[in-house]
Amino acid sequence: MPASVVHILNKKQHNEYIKYVDMERKISFDDVQKAVVDAYEEVKSLKEGEIDPRVADISKAGTFGVSLVLTDGRSVHKGDMDTVFPLGPIVKVPVSVVLLSQNTPQELVKKACDCGASCGCHKGKEHKAKMLLPFGKHGLRAVSAIQPQGDPESKFSLVTNMITAMSGAPATLNDSMYKYYQQQTAADKVVDQLSVEGAYRIYDDPAQTVDEYSRLLSLQMSTRQLATMGATIAADGRNPYSGQYAFDGTIAAPVVALMATRGKHFIKPWMVLTGLPAKKTFAGGILAVLPGFGALAAYAPEVCGKGVSVKASRFMELVAQKLGLSVYSSARVEVEK
Repeated sequence: MPASVVHILNKKQHNEYIKYVDMERKISFDDVQKAVVDAYEEVKSLKEGEIDPRVADISKAGTFGVSLVLTDGRSVHKGDMDTVFPLGPIVKVPVSVVLLSQNTPQELVKKACDCGASCGCHKGKEHKAKMLLPFGKHGLRAVSAIQPQGDPESKFSLVTNMITAMSGAPATLNDSMYKYYQQQTAADKVVDQLSVEGAYRIYDDPAQTVDEYSRLLSLQMSTRQLATMGATIAADGRNPYSGQYAFDGTIAAPVVALMATRGKHFIKPWMVLTGLPAKKTFAGGILAVLPGFGALAAYAPEVCGKGVSVKASRFMELVAQKLGLSVYSSARVEVEK
């Protein structure tokens, strides 16, 4: 407790303050259920946002599904929790798990740097020229760095197998989304751009990497699956239902750190409002993780101008506020057995 607070409280008030803090951090599962249900009911009728044109043909307006899975397997689901949607950039979460299973955090930071050092900078010569890409270039580089090199099918299997181990169910390929990426990367001549000397550095064959990343972005999952995947991360690699470890728990922290620091126009305001490391997709899904607690996943296809689902983001804000969830809190939330 801050010294200034201690000075103005007598012993009785001090004890009440400590009790209050404990109550704020120790909650019942009934509290969790009520927070999810109340937040869902509060935002389900929102009419804001528009469906992104890229998924207009595969999304249904008004769809809304939410899931919360704790590290011990207890869960709460509401609405269209079994409706699948393209992962888009959310796929970088299992990709980062695979990469951190093959590299130390120090090695991975060095590979991510444009200058080739471990400083975390992005000031290499390759950034002098703008690139036209239908997806984020950092995700492209991440996929290119997965081993084995020159074997896209093995790489793809490593990521999809990790998804299955973490979520308990395989992700499926959305053919329509995959065709979109194939057409767009061809129209933008992405492979040609990457093949130019001094272009954005990747670690494998440009054509194979572009196709592989396009397939990974086109994988689809439900909020039920996503929340389970997130809860596995929150439980240091242990799937809350199978009890099996999907990955070494020592890499869970850097995975969460990557979630908390990547996302242009999204992550800074999001972390202020919720305190929950998260990834989102323009298709309308969001996955948020709180280590030691569990994960939240929500999906509604109507997004704002910056590609963030209006309903999903508002739902998570409300749940975080109602339960006092935040990775920046001085104490972890404990859900009573």
